[in-house]
Amino acid sequence: MVNASDSSSAAAGPSTPRAFPTPTRGAALPLTFRPRDQVALVVGSNRLAAVRAFSLLEADASVLVTSREPLESAHEELQYRVAAGEVRYIQSNPPDAGAWQAFLDQQEVSLVAVTDTLIGSSRRSNSSAEDIAAAARKLRVPINVSDLPNLSSFTFPSVHRFPGESGPSTLQVAVSTNGHGCRLAGRIRRDIATRLPSSVGAAVENVGKLRARAMSLSLPEEERRDISEDDVEMPLNTPVPQLGASVAGAECVTSDRDAPEAGTSGDVADAAEARLRRMRWVHQMSEYYSYDALSRLTPSTMGEALSTYSITSPPPALLPHHEGSTATTRQQGRIYLVGSGPGHPGLLTVAALHVLRTATLILSDKLVPAEVLALIPKSTTLHIAKKFPGNAEGAQNEMMELALAGAQKGEVVVRLKQGDPFVYGRGGEEVLYFREHGFESTVIPGVSSALAGPLMMGIPVTQRGVAESLILCTGVGRQGRAVQLPGYIKSRTLLVLMGVARIASIVDVLTSATSQGRDGTAYPRQLPIAVVERASSPDQRVVLSTLEHIEEALRSMEERPPGMMVIGWAALALEGKGRVDVLDGADEAQVVQEWLGGEAWKVREGLSDEWNELLGSVEV
Repeated sequence: MVNASDSSSAAAGPSTPRAFPTPTRGAALPLTFRPRDQVALVVGSNRLAAVRAFSLLEADASVLVTSREPLESAHEELQYRVAAGEVRYIQSNPPDAGAWQAFLDQQEVSLVAVTDTLIGSSRRSNSSAEDIAAAARKLRVPINVSDLPNLSSFTFPSVHRFPGESGPSTLQVAVSTNGHGCRLAGRIRRDIATRLPSSVGAAVENVGKLRARAMSLSLPEEERRDISEDDVEMPLNTPVPQLGASVAGAECVTSDRDAPEAGTSGDVADAAEARLRRMRWVHQMSEYYSYDALSRLTPSTMGEALSTYSITSPPPALLPHHEGSTATTRQQGRIYLVGSGPGHPGLLTVAALHVLRTATLILSDKLVPAEVLALIPKSTTLHIAKKFPGNAEGAQNEMMELALAGAQKGEVVVRLKQGDPFVYGRGGEEVLYFREHGFESTVIPGVSSALAGPLMMGIPVTQRGVAESLILCTGVGRQGRAVQLPGYIKSRTLLVLMGVARIASIVDVLTSATSQGRDGTAYPRQLPIAVVERASSPDQRVVLSTLEHIEEALRSMEERPPGMMVIGWAALALEGKGRVDVLDGADEAQVVQEWLGGEAWKVREGLSDEWNELLGSVEV
């Protein structure tokens, strides 16, 4: 019995009202559901059904798929998983809500995902979907019905599972728009995943190991609540003082086997206090240490971390706090393969410029222009490859060995290449070499000369009505051997890099009717060709001619390496008023005659005033 005074006292409440937030209704309740060994039903046999089945298998559910279609008509992945014994398949189509309720009850289903209501597929009727939803509600079973959010009690978020040290980690990021934009949810999820470092999954795994060590001694459940990460009362920055001598026995526990046995109540109290302090230190590390530092914890450094607990005295073996601060303190070297673009410093990528200015050792190919090398700080060690005829392989090997040796000493090494590292830059060889020796290099793309060179001269490599495709070749193969060149197709542009010095033999292979070095039709000798040299540099030059006269033209002037060839009708497409009707039956001889003005060749030199002004105004 409660008397009046008791009642008034109980109803009075706190003397000073507190302002609590007002809930904004309409949100979903995000949960992580673990249906281990519970039956999850997937209704449908399309590709989405296979996707749902896979997600449920990863959550350790017992997956049952049902469809009105026979298994032979199901998506091939479902057929595979049934054959492998990973999922069960029942061909069934209960006629009404009652029959569905009986089916769900008989199969002891704990979760339902309906996929054959997906827009664009062979759809289940809305009334049938309503029957399934009604049966699930009756049994209090969560249900998701694709493209019918009003019938769903939950939605499948877009999920990314981060990699760990060996396979997928326990870290998952899920994004849900609650049925208002599944595609957009996928895009947001990708953005989140790509912005977090790849080491974050391993960091989570290591924090889990740290927590297990911190709780290594057996404690009653009520005492474990004191060190729960769900504690909203305990501020994150609660002081964690150094342990005194009274708990020294528990202070240096580095594994379960090292844990002392609790003999007296005082021992238990001391051990509990040590564990509480240690767990709070793990909380601090989770918040303030970089993902990279956490991901690289070893059993040894975990033990060191748990042997001291002061926020002002972190274990010396660990890296500094916060993302971004680890980049300058890594002891292991790094290797960057960097493309320097076609030549002008203004056409470097921002990333390339950054590493040029922050590297400690730069190993440059000899064709990288002096204007780019001038951006390198005077204090940075610069080595230029000794590549000359007959020594290409030796110089390449030397550069790889120097890069590896530098990285092994902790240097930040840049292998600087002309154009793009993967476009005849031998970048792939270096990636594999460094990987074999324990270093995963980072490749920074460059603006390839294959595309930028012609562009700087106003030549498109593709152009509607002139060139519908392009093919890129090198003019010299491994160890100086000739390469097999493609045959002539009128609507295709042929780009040849590193071949100007061998232009006589290349023209012969292209135009000779009996050549064995070409696949397909011979090239007409009146076909336009442009030789682009030192593209984007102040002394850039293009020699415009035909296959018949280009060798003679180049002999009449000194060469300006590096150079490339643009072979095909694209070479003249934008000249003057333009000729974009070549593929429409224009008189080819007349087109070439008008282009060259009756001459055998013509030359254009230097950057245009507009390019000079633009590139001169670029701050690098």
